[in-house]
Amino acid sequence: MNLSIFEKNKIMTLKTKIIIVIIMAFTSWTTVSAQYETDVPPDMMNMEYAEKADSMGKAILVNKGSYATAIELFKRSSTIYKHFNGETDESYLTAMALLAKCYMRNDQIQDAISVTCILCGIYERNGLDREQYAVIKDNLSVYYAIADEGEKALEASKIALSEYEKTGKMDFDYASILIHAAEVEARLENFPEAIRYQLRALDIIHQLKGVGSETYINELKYLQQYYEGAGDAAKMQKTQETIEALEKPGGGVRQAEELQSTEACTYHRGDAYWCAEYYLTHKLSASNAWEAGQYAMAWCITTDELSLEIDDRHIKCIGDCPTELTAYFCACLMIGQANEVSKLTREMERMAMRLVVRHYSFNEDIIIKKSPEVDKLLEYYKNDTLDEKLLELIPDVADNEATPENTGE
Repeated sequence: MNLSIFEKNKIMTLKTKIIIVIIMAFTSWTTVSAQYETDVPPDMMNMEYAEKADSMGKAILVNKGSYATAIELFKRSSTIYKHFNGETDESYLTAMALLAKCYMRNDQIQDAISVTCILCGIYERNGLDREQYAVIKDNLSVYYAIADEGEKALEASKIALSEYEKTGKMDFDYASILIHAAEVEARLENFPEAIRYQLRALDIIHQLKGVGSETYINELKYLQQYYEGAGDAAKMQKTQETIEALEKPGGGVRQAEELQSTEACTYHRGDAYWCAEYYLTHKLSASNAWEAGQYAMAWCITTDELSLEIDDRHIKCIGDCPTELTAYFCACLMIGQANEVSKLTREMERMAMRLVVRHYSFNEDIIIKKSPEVDKLLEYYKNDTLDEKLLELIPDVADNEATPENTGE
């Protein structure tokens, strides 16, 4: 096709404009990015110092110290990481995310937004891990919300949700993204959407931590606020009644009868953990303590996530004391879930027995059916020699002993 000189000039002008826009965008990005870098003395321009600065900055964040100091530390560490490894380096990305968090806590919210926008750009340009990108986008949503930029917060929140849903994970990161989405919708007075997101988050928290957990109860209180905003007095009142019931001692204990299948156990693993912890940390006279222990035992018996065997090793430690057999099941449940294992190692079994003895120690005055075996272990516990005795009773697996632990079965 033959083009006139005018048409050719028009196309060339358009191409020039596009190139100028790209150059301007790149220049703007590099200028903003450079703003959050810093001069590092030559003797400190090394990975060892970067890791030290990182560690010091994290300690300040944890201990809520001087965020201004932490900002300088993370600016230094991120500058060094980028210098040596480039912008896609995981340590650089983490340091920048922590830098943004420090800016937020230091009431420099626009700086927190700018740093997080830089991070989002890096993830987008380089096609980096989408799960982590979703978390960073969620952080951006939170920062926009704090800055009262509701529409931008909502846009970032929806991207975060869309990206994280692709992972198929049902974890705390997903629950947090949903919670933040609910908060943004509530700020914009979109209460039906806020309620929808909050209910989804609560379902995940239920599965992970149980209805008796502080996290679950606190998020129920936000749900109640959203019902109030929506003008739903009946559901607001019902939620208040649920909160009051759960806040009573042992209020999170559920009926063991609901654990009739492995699927039910999977859904209620958080409830089981909460009940196990409640049983081990309360006197048997506490409200619903025995019921909590029975719930945990029922979970251990039915689930396919944990395999427990009671043999001579355990009988020598516990005897036939029902309260401490329950305590052992509870301890195994907590240790198994915490370590994400289906079968405990011998060291984990000894750890569980230590929890049993501790439980017996503050319940010995009210236990009806005493255990001579645990009484003996209690003496070792009081003399600070329990570990040695448990190693004797539950020894590590010998190399020539065929067990699932050393055969891989």
